[in-house]
Amino acid sequence: MSRQNNALPEAVETAERMSTLFKGICVILPLLLLLTILPVQKVNAASGRPLELTLKVGSTAAKVNGKNITIQQPFIKNGTVMVPLGVFKKAFGSTVTLEQNDVVKVMYGPHTGAMVIGSTTAWKDGSKMVLTAPPQMVSGVLMVPLRFVAGVLGARITPGDGGGLVISLVPPENEEEIAESSIDSNVGKTRIGNSYYQWSLNYPSGLVVGDSGGNEAIATFVNTENLYYLEIHASPQQSPVDPEELLDGLVRAAQEGEETILDRTVHPEAKVPYARIVSKDSGGALWEGRQYYADGRLYELYLTDDSAANYKDLDKYASLLNSFQPVFDPADTSIRDLSTVKNGLREGYNEDYGIALHVPADWRMDDQHLLYESGKGSHLLAKVTSAPSGSTLKSWEEELEARIRDSYVSDAYTIRDSVTAEISGEPALVKEIQLGTGDDKSTEYQVLLLKNGYRYYVEYVAAAGQAKDKEKFKEILASIDIDFAAISQNFGRLESDDYTALRSKTVTKSSKTYGYSIKIPRLWTAYQDLFEMQNVDYRFTGGRLQINVNPEGSVEYTAGTLQSYYQNSKKDPDGPLIESVEESVFAGVPATVLTVHQNKGGVPARTQIIVFSKNDLVFTVTVTLNDINATAAQQALIEKTLQSFRLMNKGE
Repeated sequence: MSRQNNALPEAVETAERMSTLFKGICVILPLLLLLTILPVQKVNAASGRPLELTLKVGSTAAKVNGKNITIQQPFIKNGTVMVPLGVFKKAFGSTVTLEQNDVVKVMYGPHTGAMVIGSTTAWKDGSKMVLTAPPQMVSGVLMVPLRFVAGVLGARITPGDGGGLVISLVPPENEEEIAESSIDSNVGKTRIGNSYYQWSLNYPSGLVVGDSGGNEAIATFVNTENLYYLEIHASPQQSPVDPEELLDGLVRAAQEGEETILDRTVHPEAKVPYARIVSKDSGGALWEGRQYYADGRLYELYLTDDSAANYKDLDKYASLLNSFQPVFDPADTSIRDLSTVKNGLREGYNEDYGIALHVPADWRMDDQHLLYESGKGSHLLAKVTSAPSGSTLKSWEEELEARIRDSYVSDAYTIRDSVTAEISGEPALVKEIQLGTGDDKSTEYQVLLLKNGYRYYVEYVAAAGQAKDKEKFKEILASIDIDFAAISQNFGRLESDDYTALRSKTVTKSSKTYGYSIKIPRLWTAYQDLFEMQNVDYRFTGGRLQINVNPEGSVEYTAGTLQSYYQNSKKDPDGPLIESVEESVFAGVPATVLTVHQNKGGVPARTQIIVFSKNDLVFTVTVTLNDINATAAQQALIEKTLQSFRLMNKGE
């Protein structure tokens, strides 16, 4: 069950996004290392050059940043390449700690990996994983799975000469030179925090950073001895709130979660005033919750201890919680920074596709689908598709321009000349397109790259009025890094995005439950395509198709209700305006057709609503199309789709 603040309206949207993060104790074994570490080379991160480790299965010869070294022979176990852990420190300056018993802890920046010697259980940033081969000692050297450790570090693995492997990593631009040492820990790091969200607290021994799904607004921690679990949330809160209001928020959230409140206090005298409650959830676990307000942000802390039986049992964590401060001093070298944000950007990464790129730090991040969105209409997406036979950058560019012309009326777009760029050593095209009319224009950038039969496409849209988003494109373009070997290793044939071929193709969808079928254009995107359900929803550029089936009511009642709904009784110039109500025939049966025009959210659009009945079911088919997208091609495709709608007789 998530902790979220329901009392403060400005934090509701952020709290809802947090709702997928559940409370619970994360089980992790004590961490320990049995390894002789090789000396580390000093790294000059400012050079921007990637650090490289080259090795080969069965060979003791290796190279670290061009320097020959001798290592324990890598070998293959259960299909997994096993390598000596020490080479990662030698090559990349990763941190390895020695704590207790049989667990190895590897850290690089904000990332932490843990493995158990002799076990296939491992953790990456707090997420439990299963290895195909366990770490093991060989002649006094700890051998570990190459791909797992490289993943923790964010390193890339590519084939080298003569069957070798190249592991490369670009270090952070502002990383300090890493001192040479035999075994590293977080030396001097007595506090931990987030520089972007501006908070810090004490960093006691045994505190392990958990996985927050890439959302830096949430930090999770577990104790290596399973003593406690801690969450820290940061969310926007522009209006100042006092401790009493903070307490109201904590109490309301607990009550809505059907928790029993055992204790509640406010602390206006504290350096940063806060509110505190202790509650018991439906599973019997005791939680201490705190809220702080500072500089336009709401901070929430939630701590639980499975062994706590009385609310006073949580008092032993007071020193840890009291150490929380809504401030982060970048000059304080004793603080471990969990943030990956640099210059307002953080890294997005998809290991399967081998794509890394920078994303505005305050955007919603979906690394799995490589989709990133602001709350104000801007977005960034990346995708990989199989290239059509004979495809070139020029032919691809022409396809995309044809799609723009088919999707926008002539005075609603301006296509700039394309420019060339280089991404990960390969040539690319960059296009800029202005979309919209008057001063209300968005800017769309398209990045096109072809490699090994695949199309790599990146789209960045700065919404109208979002000048700062537009300014970030050059830095985002420069950040794109692609591991071209990842696609061939992880995928075979992918879907094609050949617009010339796809724009005339359809797929037939049908509903046995409601007795109808329709041919949907392949280029339309399904938002709800379960045709055995009452509602179907498809989107396309500037438009939307919806189908609703209601087993109750009548055509007359439904059409009358719609006319009342769209009646512009206040004479609003933006509408809605009912342009026409006509009796017609649709799919072979009588139908009522309403046409409505309105300016919604500053976007003028026309909506056609078709209401008809068959087999005691009332159907409502709604098509909406923005004025700037009402091209002849779009309207013809909509009409073709509507004409394909077919009602089936019972038993078909």
